[in-house]
Amino acid sequence: MKTITLLSVFFLVITANSFLYSQDKDEFKPSYSLGGVVFSGWHYNIDNADFISKLDTSAAGIDNNSAYGYKPTANQFEISKNTFYIDRAYIDLKAILSPQIKARLTPDFYSFTDGSGKTQYAYQIKFAYAEYTPLSSENGTSLSFTLGVSPNQWAPNIDKYWGYRFVARTLTDYPWVSAAVKSGNTVTKTTSTYFSTADLGLTAKFTLPDKYADLYVAVVNGNGFRNLNFDNRFKDVQVTAYIYPLSKYLTKKTEKYKKAGKLRLDGISDLTLGGFYYSGKLDKGENYAGAQYQRNRFGGMLSAKYNFKKAGFVKLGGEFSVQKNEDPATLTSYTSITTDARGVSAFMEFNPPVESLKEKLSFIARYDVFDPNTTDDAMSSSKGFNNRNDQQTLLILGSFYRPSKVLGFGLSYQITKFDGDFIVKYDGTTSNTLNRLYFNTVLEF
Repeated sequence: MKTITLLSVFFLVITANSFLYSQDKDEFKPSYSLGGVVFSGWHYNIDNADFISKLDTSAAGIDNNSAYGYKPTANQFEISKNTFYIDRAYIDLKAILSPQIKARLTPDFYSFTDGSGKTQYAYQIKFAYAEYTPLSSENGTSLSFTLGVSPNQWAPNIDKYWGYRFVARTLTDYPWVSAAVKSGNTVTKTTSTYFSTADLGLTAKFTLPDKYADLYVAVVNGNGFRNLNFDNRFKDVQVTAYIYPLSKYLTKKTEKYKKAGKLRLDGISDLTLGGFYYSGKLDKGENYAGAQYQRNRFGGMLSAKYNFKKAGFVKLGGEFSVQKNEDPATLTSYTSITTDARGVSAFMEFNPPVESLKEKLSFIARYDVFDPNTTDDAMSSSKGFNNRNDQQTLLILGSFYRPSKVLGFGLSYQITKFDGDFIVKYDGTTSNTLNRLYFNTVLEF
């Protein structure tokens, strides 16, 4: 509550300053816009299965062929053949307060699974920041600073190229299974992402002439927007860059087409390369001699879009991201345990070259591979979820229709596959695959 209050006061102060500015500068009037996004739909659990959570640890349940050395119990979760859901909903208030100052306030409503396995909904401030642009030239060069709870400049930007956040999050934001530990007759699964999609801090953005590239440097608390901490001395640093090698060429081509009365650009319409480096904080400070928690990440991306002559397009893209995690050893405080993780994702969108469809129908495909621990230790036990069998893949196939800019819907078939038989059906039989069908909808206004 304290966090929300402080951020709200910050937003109001900026608005008040803009009001005073507008009194002196009659030529500029602040403008405000209100929008929102809702991700919802219907989910069908084809196999009526889920990740193992309970084991039969009695003598009758011993089974050396099972993932944890014991058979999973039957009927260990509620029958969930199908369900309607709301994945996310938020209201977006944006303001242009002066020629150089912008602000944004975004309350976010999201779903999560509580300790008893039930879906709950919560409210959180996702974004609350002011943006100041002291430099903006006609050749495209600009410099801006953002202060507050602002977006991570990797995952949200990759979302724009993927284009289907309401179907599934991108590689670095996807909730991959990072651990699944047996304790007694229960298995506790932990999911994690590369980093939070928003955080409290300061971000600087520099755009090169002719908009050939964007460079971001961010210094943030590192706790994420759901765990804001004002008493935090050691910060995380992220450097992100996007390069647009065809920027000047595409600008000239667009101007040429407009003069000729053409409203649509054919041929290559986008080519983007990007990369990031994220340095996680030393949790005990730079002068501490013992082992510390460290969370470092780096990765790259590529996206290209080609427009057919009269209608339709094809878009190809992908990203590759690596994690380097260091944790203090349990028994020796001066020794750290290093865990490297990596993932790769490739996606495609095909919009048929049929003029009558008006580019409203698209077909998508995506394939991800993620390994939370790339050290395949031959000495590790063959039982349980460990670095010998923790790799997982995600396949998405779908078709979507957008009757208007504000509404989209369609079907997606999603297959999650594990190296081991960690999936249990309602009748107690196991497999390594989850098959699910979704009717996805998105409302953007």
